[in-house]
Amino acid sequence: MGNVLIWILVAVLVVVITVLLLRIRIYKNQIRSFTKQMHDMRKKRQDGLINVDTFGKDYIELANELQKYVDEEQKMIEKSEMDRQSVKNMVAGISHDFRTPLTTAMGYIQLVQKDESLSQENVENLGKAYEKTRYLKELSDEFFALSVMENRKKDEMEEISFKKLFENVTLEQYEWTQKTGIKFSAEVTEDPCLITASEVDMTRLLMNLYSNAKKYAKSRISVELKKEGAGFSFIIENDYPEEIEMDVKRVFEPFHREYVGEQGGNGLGLYVTKRIVENYGGIIKADKTSDSFCIQVTL
Repeated sequence: MGNVLIWILVAVLVVVITVLLLRIRIYKNQIRSFTKQMHDMRKKRQDGLINVDTFGKDYIELANELQKYVDEEQKMIEKSEMDRQSVKNMVAGISHDFRTPLTTAMGYIQLVQKDESLSQENVENLGKAYEKTRYLKELSDEFFALSVMENRKKDEMEEISFKKLFENVTLEQYEWTQKTGIKFSAEVTEDPCLITASEVDMTRLLMNLYSNAKKYAKSRISVELKKEGAGFSFIIENDYPEEIEMDVKRVFEPFHREYVGEQGGNGLGLYVTKRIVENYGGIIKADKTSDSFCIQVTL
């Protein structure tokens, strides 16, 4: 009798353990399913409801609460994207509307400056007015370039030769380097350095880098375009006056400017350049030594 009772207890215990193990396995499967669905919704931005057909009551309640959270978050993301797009469009519109009157104002100022009857004081005042207007024009140009770049669609891009573009932009620098006596040197790869991009964006990238070098170069500028793996890198280096403390940690910050007398940009050129590079999945970095400043772009 005692042995029978023991066997019955053992059998009951086995059944209980089996049931518990089955329930644990079911719970684990539910957790895995739940985790995968949440991962897909978060990473892949998949819409839809969480499937709770195989879930227990407690899991269904948890899933319902998380579903509400996901729905609310999705609405916030959509609203944020709409607001962001609205701000972009507004900035692009304002920048565009500023450019024409500012260009016109600069033209009128230059016409007045040709008047030989102007007093020296008025000549100086007009010069200051022109510089301030030019500054605003450059600022609006950078804002416009940034907003257009960030709204760029894939069908607006094409495969272009960065090398050819680089050569064209570099030739445009010949006149001012000759006038200022800047020693210019270049090393260029034979590879065409093909990239799928907007020519406008890549031109802006190069022009901004040359503009920065033009502001601060004391006696020399060197550039190098070389092939690297599946991509390529562009390096521009220049010396700079001893009184300037180039802060490489801040050069890509918006509105950060280093000054050389009356020189000094609007503080957006390198920031816009960084945004362009990163928008195309590239890397941009700055470095300096005691007498030279270097920027490297890898695309």
